[in-house]
Amino acid sequence: MRSRWDWIVLGGWVTALVVFRAARMTERDPYWQARDGIERLSGTSLIRADSWSWGPADGIFRPTSPLWNTMLGLGHESLGLAGIALVGALGMLGYFVVAAITARRLGARPLPTLAATVLVAVLALPMVSPRATIVVQTLLLATLALGHALATRPLPRRWSTYAAVTFAAAVLGMLGAWLHVSWAVTALGLAGALPLLALLAGAARWRTALAAIVGVALAVGSLLGPYGWSVWRLLLDVSSASDGQIIEWLSPFTAGLRSRWLPVVLVLLMLAVVSTVRLARYRDGTPGSRERSRWALEVVLTAIGLVSAVAGLVAIRFLGVAALTLLPVFASRLSAATPGWRANPARSEALRARLRAAYWRPIVTAVAVLLLPIALLRSVDPGTPLAEAEIAPSLPRDCLLFTDPDTAGAMLLLRPDVKVWIDMRTEVHGSQAYADTRRRLTNLRAVPLPRGTTCALLPASVASAHIDGDPAAAWSRLTAASGLSLWVPA
Repeated sequence: MRSRWDWIVLGGWVTALVVFRAARMTERDPYWQARDGIERLSGTSLIRADSWSWGPADGIFRPTSPLWNTMLGLGHESLGLAGIALVGALGMLGYFVVAAITARRLGARPLPTLAATVLVAVLALPMVSPRATIVVQTLLLATLALGHALATRPLPRRWSTYAAVTFAAAVLGMLGAWLHVSWAVTALGLAGALPLLALLAGAARWRTALAAIVGVALAVGSLLGPYGWSVWRLLLDVSSASDGQIIEWLSPFTAGLRSRWLPVVLVLLMLAVVSTVRLARYRDGTPGSRERSRWALEVVLTAIGLVSAVAGLVAIRFLGVAALTLLPVFASRLSAATPGWRANPARSEALRARLRAAYWRPIVTAVAVLLLPIALLRSVDPGTPLAEAEIAPSLPRDCLLFTDPDTAGAMLLLRPDVKVWIDMRTEVHGSQAYADTRRRLTNLRAVPLPRGTTCALLPASVASAHIDGDPAAAWSRLTAASGLSLWVPA
């Protein structure tokens, strides 16, 4: 009964976190993604010439998350901005549910799982957001959990089993490809991870063969998405355009980011290495046993997390992948370690008492009771980008807007009549456009606007603005809202 209550408390914490992150989105990608979804619901082609910007790049728009964009568009068409928040919340909630189920399959208890959830939220909060990549993480964990089931659960050994499981894997691969282009990389990794899991679990040969077939079907299915083989070209375009321009593609060693992200790198690497050493030293159970299959699943999750953490030394985005993958492992290791810590007579009785669930249960319950109402209060006007929504009606109709890429992303949905200089679609605009925009916004005393600009949304601290090369042509500040100022020709 207490265990069931602890899982309910975990659900309360997760719900509060999800509401906090979905109600007030710190990133603006979901807004332009929703506009893409709305346009395609009305019959617009998936791949098309860019019609949202007036900047110098004459790019082709290839949405990186077509299915996710469509879901956001459906949410907006049904409930407005609140619908975007709802879709985002469901995406995040799905991840935490699957992560908790995976942790439980590894033997984790609810309160250690809660501690692991809080740790991951602290380490990778920017990645715990309404984005398609967190749903890709959900598919990753779900696929590995299904691979674990293939190695351990009773299955009829006949051709229909092979056919059904292979078909389901191909459909899952195609679904992931429509969800986000990064699934192509994930599916390729899973093609090797699934048979490895079966081998490590000591499963029968036919089960290992089935896992290998499922892995291949998953990888092949990922090529049945909207871009086929050219998905790899798109991935390279996104990577090259984002490198050095977008925070999540920067190294944690970059000046200005070290204090935030280097501790995350160290913590993730340390925990992943400690888990790796423990798994290498202690191989639980006998081949084919439930304990051995749990050990195998934990090995595969730890390996993916460790590789991602090492990749995070190059690009911050992979630190989020590592943290989200390792959550079930953290929960399992903490659950396994606490009984030994409590039983150690070298520790004081007071400390040992604080390692018991009975000590923490009322505390985490009380915090959950406090967090949920606060989260609900925060969810007033959910999904509304407050600053942009306040100032959007003041923009002149059909104006050519210059602003930072994040603000532009929200304006693409709030004011579809307005064209933007650039937004967050890096593969459309190219890295040079981002470098140019950053250069223009560096000097807040006098911002040089690109030629052709007819309206600008700039930080409230900007003292003056003028058209590039024509400082004598004065612009005036028309209105301001929540840190943004609207500038128009005088």
